[in-house]
This record gives sequence, C-alpha cells and structure tokens, in this order.
Amino acid sequence: MPRDRRVIRRKCARVLVVDEDDRVLLFFSSGFVAPGVEYYVTVGGGVDPGETLAEAAARELLEETGLRVDPGELGPVVARASGEWSDNPAELVFQEDLYFCYRTPHFDPPRDGLEEVELQELTEARWLTLDQAEEADPVIFPARIADLLKGLLDGTVPEVPVRLPWRAWTFDPGSGWTVIDRFGILGQ
Repeated sequence: MPRDRRVIRRKCARVLVVDEDDRVLLFFSSGFVAPGVEYYVTVGGGVDPGETLAEAAARELLEETGLRVDPGELGPVVARASGEWSDNPAELVFQEDLYFCYRTPHFDPPRDGLEEVELQELTEARWLTLDQAEEADPVIFPARIADLLKGLLDGTVPEVPVRLPWRAWTFDPGSGWTVIDRFGILGQ
C-alpha cells in the first residue's frame, strides 16, 4: 500500500428491503468504477457520529428510497460483513456492515434524496426476485446476500447475525483493480 494512501474506518447500516412479492430492492451501477463494470449495491451507508445503528439504517432508507421508517420497526440485525474496498487508488476503506431486513409494499424509489456521488454511481433501482438475486450475488456490493435472503423469505430470522462473505474491489498498485472477498483475491 502506498505510504500516502488515506485509510478510512467505516461502520455502515444496511437494509434488505423486501416487497410483498419477495423481491429485494437493490441499486444497479454501470460504469462508475470503470467502463463496463456493473454491480448491485444494497440500501445503506455510513453511521454518523451520535447515531445508533437503527437510526442510521432508517436515515439511509429515507435518503436513498424515500421510505420513512421508525428505527424501532427495523427489528434485529440479521447479518454482518466486513472487509476492505476502495474506489480510487488514494484511499483504502476498512468497513463493517450490519444488515437489517425490512418488509414493505412495493414502491418506486425517488432519486431526489441521493447525494451527488450516489446519483452518478447508482444508475437505477431494481427489485430482484430470489432467483435474480442468486444470479446477481457475485456482483452485489459489499457482500453476497442470496443465502441470507432465502432464509429470511422462509421466515427464519437468525438468533445471531449471520456472517456474510465479503466481496468488494480494491486498487492494488501492482495489478490495478482487484476483486477481493474474505477468502482472498479473486481476480481482476
């Protein structure tokens, strides 16, 4: 890692938003990291100072989807994932993500609450069936969710948050962009 690379430690609250037809809401991104690179992003983002995890999740839901939810309605944390990623060679992010699952009637998320960088990155919101989520799982950032989602849709809420396999990308000065998961480097 270059000496001048900034290291960021970040805790995030994420929400698997599921509609009445068992579809999960994910944001699709195309060309943001590099031309031709496509991936999905779960709803959520960083926990602000002074916020509880549930408060951060509720705020992110409102900002990213327009859905207003009381933090107490989110229920327990159902999963966690952690690892590193970067979207530029000058920074490296060490991130811990904690996931809630929230059921809601289907809706079309507005884009007016998104930050400028999110407007550039998140090309559209898509509701994916379980089969579509399983197919997309290798390119869902920051962790694979299909197995967790399958259990949640069957009514199984884990007593202890499930550990999800981390899958993200980072910039390696020797090889360029590299996809990493908790099992190691997967390739470019």
